[in-house]
Amino acid sequence: MPKRKPKKNRRQSPILVVIDVQKEYTTRGRPYFINGIQPSLKRARAVLTRARSEGWQVVHVRHLQDGDLFGRGSPYSGFVNGFEPLKGELEIVKEDYSCYSAPAFARLMKASLRQPVFVIGYGSTKCCLATIVDGYHRGQKFHFVRDASNAKRSDRFGEKALHKYATDILESYCTVVETEALAGA
Repeated sequence: MPKRKPKKNRRQSPILVVIDVQKEYTTRGRPYFINGIQPSLKRARAVLTRARSEGWQVVHVRHLQDGDLFGRGSPYSGFVNGFEPLKGELEIVKEDYSCYSAPAFARLMKASLRQPVFVIGYGSTKCCLATIVDGYHRGQKFHFVRDASNAKRSDRFGEKALHKYATDILESYCTVVETEALAGA
């Protein structure tokens, strides 16, 4: 009698971590506005749509803190339209750069060490970088979807340069992939 192939269940399926896809990054005039965000946002939508259609576990992480920037109750701290969690998707609030600063995220990742975890979101130089480096030291294997993220400019460097530098650093801590490469995930 031939062996049956085990069904892919939620525990074995990939996890998509959507980091800080918030209006702070898309609203002109805000300190974290990313002028060139649209191409990465379009790819992030494609990754999120695929994850949902294939039954991946989707985890939305949102940065909230006291004050105006990413402030609790601020209209700019809300999710970008189309990135709101759906029923059954997890929403986690963090107050620091690394998603591991939220105990619920740390527990989820500890329980998911054998699952592939894909990261999309903003910004590559802060929250994505901090989360992936933090996870690396905890034994987590992340995949950073380079073209579904971006960085805000600094006083010295533009968005493209900072995102490239962050991605180069991240290659030491995770697997860097493009949206197209997710076809085989």
